[in-house]
Amino acid sequence: MDKLKIVKVSCCGANELLDIDEVVNFIKNNPNVEVGIGVSREKCSLGMPRFKWILGLQERLKENKINTSQIALHVNGIWSKEVVEKGYLPEELSWLIQNNQGAMRVQLNVVGSGYDINETPSLPLSKLINFLSKEQLAKFIIPANKYSFSFIKRLEQNFEDSHDKYDLLYDSSFGMGKSAENYVSYFPNHLQGYAGGLSDENVQDELIKINDVQKGLAYIWVDAENKLKKDNLNTLDLAKAQKFANKAFEMNYFTTLEESF
Repeated sequence: MDKLKIVKVSCCGANELLDIDEVVNFIKNNPNVEVGIGVSREKCSLGMPRFKWILGLQERLKENKINTSQIALHVNGIWSKEVVEKGYLPEELSWLIQNNQGAMRVQLNVVGSGYDINETPSLPLSKLINFLSKEQLAKFIIPANKYSFSFIKRLEQNFEDSHDKYDLLYDSSFGMGKSAENYVSYFPNHLQGYAGGLSDENVQDELIKINDVQKGLAYIWVDAENKLKKDNLNTLDLAKAQKFANKAFEMNYFTTLEESF
């Protein structure tokens, strides 16, 4: 059986409730794990604890000469919609991206992800295409689900070499942490991610199902958040994240990002 080519494991939900040194050590010990941090106007505006915490994490990683591209920002709410509609980053996001040492990924939860799952995607694309064409410091992630497929198809039709600018994350539960009933592969020319109810307990079984769909032909990553949270706090549990990453890599499907696109 052909095997998937896994370029990274994303462990999401980190925030200011975590000790920066513990996150730095986790990243140092797991060079192929990406730590996702949720950002929004409500949670990460200039001067807010999360904004300061991310800056502190970036600086500590630089001090330890660790590649800060292992941090990903997951942009929620009005901020992500503004990027699409206005074609530029809010000041805080621009600052965090520029302060990062190495290219980072930025997930735009703009269509069918949590806050607007009942909307039919009708957003204008001209400003987003222009923005993606010019942005050099980040690669973007766009969630792919039943509400956003038409949005992505429109983007694909109007944007050459789009795989260089954004990856796609399949999550049929819209960030709610529910397992997919069926896995899909609609955009094989992109780095494809899979999310939805993943944990250390089920990731190996789910990777087998994903491989059945991909037939070993694509580069992918897996993403988890809800089942990696601390039991009593709304933040990432690094011990659970470590177990999740270990289980994923045990499948011997792993390859390096340098071998991909």
